[in-house]
Amino acid sequence: MVINEGLELVTQSKKTRRPQARTEKARSNMISVATSMFAEKGYDATAIRDVEIKAGVQRGMLIYHFGSKKDFWKRVVDSIWSIIKSKREKHISILAKLPPEDGVKWLIKFHVTFAAEYPMMTRMISQEGAQDSWRIEYIVSAFMKPGVDAMRPYLSRALNLSDEDFAHWYYIMISASSTIFAREHEFKYLFGFKSREESVIKAHSDMLVTMLTHDSLVNKN
Repeated sequence: MVINEGLELVTQSKKTRRPQARTEKARSNMISVATSMFAEKGYDATAIRDVEIKAGVQRGMLIYHFGSKKDFWKRVVDSIWSIIKSKREKHISILAKLPPEDGVKWLIKFHVTFAAEYPMMTRMISQEGAQDSWRIEYIVSAFMKPGVDAMRPYLSRALNLSDEDFAHWYYIMISASSTIFAREHEFKYLFGFKSREESVIKAHSDMLVTMLTHDSLVNKN
């Protein structure tokens, strides 16, 4: 009798886990599909039903699981930037162990490598940054500003930058690090090779380090 009860409990547990696994898979599929749709089409042009169809889920599932389109968009963005947060913590700890000159170079290379690995993030920011909205405010306040505030003192000291100079330097670095990868198809047709190849990423990284550090580091020394 005890054995039978045990078997029943195991069977019941498996039955419970299966719907949970299907639910998590459906949620994950919707987030994955919407990431590229929001990045490429923007929030307003992305319909809830289109996400559901592409994710292979029934009508109404997105609102059921996430509450509203706005809440869902925030969940997608949170998912994307959780990657940045984990990597940010790692690179801040690495910077503390490096001489300033090496730290600046490492930071530039980090941004190039990251932009090459996750071009969707650049596309998302480009979409939302083109207009003033609650979405770009959310991205900046929740994710971008903490990263910039963490980098600013280190880079300003290492490169002898004023606050205004840092703002220019930051956008030059971010744009130059990411555009080649976010617009990879344009690059391919323009130059005949792929921007996200390892050798291209390294060459781009090395060139950007030279361009962004030479004068500042030489003049400081």
